[in-house]
Amino acid sequence: MQPIQINVQVTIGVSQELNALLLPMVRNLQAAPAVAAEPAKKPVTVEPQPAVENKPAEDPAPVEAAPAEPAAEAPEKEYTEVDVRAAMDAARKRIEGENYKEKPDSEGYKKWHRVLTVWFKNAAAMFGAEKPSALPDSESRYKFIRCCEAVFVNDAGELDSDCPF
Repeated sequence: MQPIQINVQVTIGVSQELNALLLPMVRNLQAAPAVAAEPAKKPVTVEPQPAVENKPAEDPAPVEAAPAEPAAEAPEKEYTEVDVRAAMDAARKRIEGENYKEKPDSEGYKKWHRVLTVWFKNAAAMFGAEKPSALPDSESRYKFIRCCEAVFVNDAGELDSDCPF
C-alpha cells in the first residue's frame, strides 16, 4: 500500500470588517495605561472623604486634591494570579449563580460555565496570554480583572461585556 500525500495551501487574510473590529481594540490597548489609573482612584478617594466632611467650608478644594494622592498609590498594587481567580469566581457567581461550584447540574452552570470559560480565555488572549493564569504582568491582570467585572448577560440572553479596554 502506498502512502497518501495531501498538499494543502492556506491563505490567511484580514478582511475590512475584521480590520474595523480589531483596530479600535488595539487603539484601546495602547491608550489603556492612562485609563487604568483612573478606576483605581475611585475606591481610594472614598477613605479620605470623612476627613473632608469635617471642614464643610473647604469641601471643593480637598476633593480636587484627593485624587492626586491616590494616583501615586495605584501603581503600587501588584495584581496576582489570586486576584485574577477571584475576579473570575465573582463573574461566575454573578452569571452562573452563587452555588455554581456545589451544583454543577444547575441550569446556570450548564448554560454558562463553558461559555464563560471561552470568554475568559478570549479576554486573556487580548492581554497577551493563552489563559488567564498565564497573564504576563500586573497591568494585564488588572485589565483582565476590569473586563471580568464588566461581563454580563444582555437582554437577548447572550454573554456581553462593557470592557473598558
